[in-house]
Amino acid sequence: MGFTAAAVVAVAILGVVAVPGTTAEASLTQSDGQLTLRETPITPGAVSGDTATLTVTNWLEHTGGPVENVTILVRAVDQETGLIDTRTRASVGTVDSPGDHPVETTLTVNRSGDYRIETLVFENGTRVASGRSHVSGLDGLTPDYAESGLRFHQFGGSLPTIAYSVESVDDRTVRVNATAFLTNAGDDPAGDLQLLVRARQTHSNIVADRATIPVEDVRPGRTANPRVTLRMPDNYTYRLDAVLTRDDVIVDTESAVADLNPTREVSEDTDTESVDVDADAFANDSAADPSADDETVEETADGAGPGFGVVAAILAVLGAALAVARRTDD
Repeated sequence: MGFTAAAVVAVAILGVVAVPGTTAEASLTQSDGQLTLRETPITPGAVSGDTATLTVTNWLEHTGGPVENVTILVRAVDQETGLIDTRTRASVGTVDSPGDHPVETTLTVNRSGDYRIETLVFENGTRVASGRSHVSGLDGLTPDYAESGLRFHQFGGSLPTIAYSVESVDDRTVRVNATAFLTNAGDDPAGDLQLLVRARQTHSNIVADRATIPVEDVRPGRTANPRVTLRMPDNYTYRLDAVLTRDDVIVDTESAVADLNPTREVSEDTDTESVDVDADAFANDSAADPSADDETVEETADGAGPGFGVVAAILAVLGAALAVARRTDD
């Protein structure tokens, strides 16, 4: 498995603690050879949503004559309960050459736990050496299905990750252009992703509009600026929620404020303020058509945007009433 910069960070998250010699036991073996467990470094392997596979490398130091029928038992003990979560055994056979001998074993554990990793070394069924190390913070590892070098760029608070500009205002409806900043911090080009941006009214959580666009290949170290167009009722404050996905899997998320009513004030003697939300302004005829969500990048037809549904209905009723009146006069 190739490790990117993100994988290096993941190794740091593990927080492996191995103290050579403090828990290792020098052996008095049944032969004139001797095995000593020097260290057990741990690296992350495959990561899913619930589990993480750990590679435990057991470094055996051999001196003296041959040591036969060597086996290694590695187990993960839950730090909170003291129960053994999983274990694995490796058969080494005969160790006859002097020096260090790495023996790799793998353990698959739940990402939500912290573990004590114990290694036991046996010769002909008799324990001759042991050691332990600790792992924690496994929930900070990125699952393989969400692995991507492309992430929302973080400016450190000086600039918003999602910027917006007002394109036009028409009959209380605002047309907003929202731009996201995505940086590829990996070693390979990032592509086959989609960016979803939705405008969510902050006080009611009503989604006024949303748009989805594909993200083209982004070279390592480069920043892309995909832009979507959203329509929403004027004089409200919104959260612009951005979700980066690949094959319907969430890779990264970000949010920013779009304040279209910045002059609203709250008196000093009140902690909360009642905000009148006109639900009619958020009516959208395209909500009944699931396929319409992906069409919001393009300008919708006249009367199909937020706030026009009720007006169209009123005009239809007035038209019907006038038709009945004409027939009555005839």
